[in-house]
Amino acid sequence: MRVGILNAETKSSETVISYKASGCLVENKKVVDEKDLQDIDALLICKNQTFSVVEVCEWVIKGKMYRSIPIWVSTTEKQVEEKNIYLQLGVCGIFEDYTIEEIDLAISNSLNTMKSAQHMELKEESMLQLDPLKLSLNVNNVTISLTKSEYYLVALLYEHKEEVCTYEMLAETFLGKDIELLSENGQSRVANIVCKIRAKIAQASDGKNELIKTIRSRGYMLTLSK
Repeated sequence: MRVGILNAETKSSETVISYKASGCLVENKKVVDEKDLQDIDALLICKNQTFSVVEVCEWVIKGKMYRSIPIWVSTTEKQVEEKNIYLQLGVCGIFEDYTIEEIDLAISNSLNTMKSAQHMELKEESMLQLDPLKLSLNVNNVTISLTKSEYYLVALLYEHKEEVCTYEMLAETFLGKDIELLSENGQSRVANIVCKIRAKIAQASDGKNELIKTIRSRGYMLTLSK
């Protein structure tokens, strides 16, 4: 990942780059263009007397608007109200009296964590995909045909993945609100459909994927985590 460094003091910027191999200087100017941020994945604003609070805020706002990139501010000024403004605008953190090595490590650790989270999200998305037109479920590149009731139930579980979906919530999806949802009939209908879905997933994945977990006396949960 490339970290853009915005600093009026060239020597200071060059020093940061010497520690950050992926660092690059961002042109120091008052007007922020989208192209100023297109080649970077994060931005470090080194606040000094050259930058006014308004200018720093503009960079933060435009940075979030154009790219929604993570932004940090480094400053030697101890203005509590000023720091609160930056944090309210959405900066990831403010470095005060930090060494260059500490700033470098802090940003690197944060970016690695973000990258890992993004990778996990992409992995989960590729692991399970729904096709509403074909009423099918794709698990690890294997397409599984579902009935209408099965698809709607899986879709609801996916919408609330890693959360418990109660029997009542699931039953309403295909039985409607008129049925006595708390009755054994409602729960048994849900359990029967879940059982069929599990069987189809197990058959397509040689029994390796147990995506739908039973939460005793409450309902079911779709989990994509290993």
